This record gives sequence, structure tokens and C-alpha cells, in this order.
Amino acid sequence: MMFGKRSLEIRKLGRRGERRAAWFYRLRGYRVVAANVRLRSGEIDLIVRRGKTLAFVEVKTRQSLAAGEGFEAVDRAKQLQLVRLADEYLARHPHRGEIRHDVLSLFWNGRRFIVRHFRDAFRPVSDPYRPWRWTA
Repeated sequence: MMFGKRSLEIRKLGRRGERRAAWFYRLRGYRVVAANVRLRSGEIDLIVRRGKTLAFVEVKTRQSLAAGEGFEAVDRAKQLQLVRLADEYLARHPHRGEIRHDVLSLFWNGRRFIVRHFRDAFRPVSDPYRPWRWTA
């Protein structure tokens, strides 16, 4: 018997994608510090830690490539938002180790997730005119 492609409801797809992302990191020795952290200016999908490295993860889940792959949605504006969100989080929860920004792109093919991991996908840089502000 052949199994056809099964599409998922959008909200369900997002929840499954984020659960799969947490599992992806746990398998690699990371501890999930927080998930779906809501802050004033947005939401951080996943925060994971291994050793002294804290990674802020943007999870993008797709079941159709009509709008492009998930990682393509993380443009410069989204990167700036993620940097600001991480800064806001770190102001409340100080961390002395390394900080990293990852993008995890998941594609649901109807049977399983195909995962593309972009470790240290972008790095914030200090604005030369306003060094207290970060830019992507």
C-alpha cells in the first residue's frame, strides 16, 4: 500500500516543527533553555545551550516551497528583529558565554521533516556611529 503526501494544518505544522527542532538540538547535546519566549518586540522560537554557548534559534517550517524555503524568510529585517529580541532577553537573563544565532529550516514532505541547520547563520555587528546598538 502506498502512502500519499499528508498535509498538515498550519498551526499544527508549526507546533510539530518546533517540537522537532527541540529534539534536533537535544540529540546534539544541547539543553532547551526556553521555547516560544514572548517579549515586547516579538517571539524567540527556541533558546538552547551547550556548555558556555547560548543559541537563539529561529525555526521556519514549510510544507510547500511555493513561497521559498524557510531559511529564505530570514532576511535582514528579520535578522535585526532577532538580534534585538536576543538583546532584550539577555538584559533580563545575563549570560557570560558565547552567543549564537541559528536558523533551522524544516520542510514537511508528507511523511517526515527534512532539516537544514544554519549554525551561526548571522552575526550582529556594533553600529559604528552608535556602538551601544547592534545591527545584522
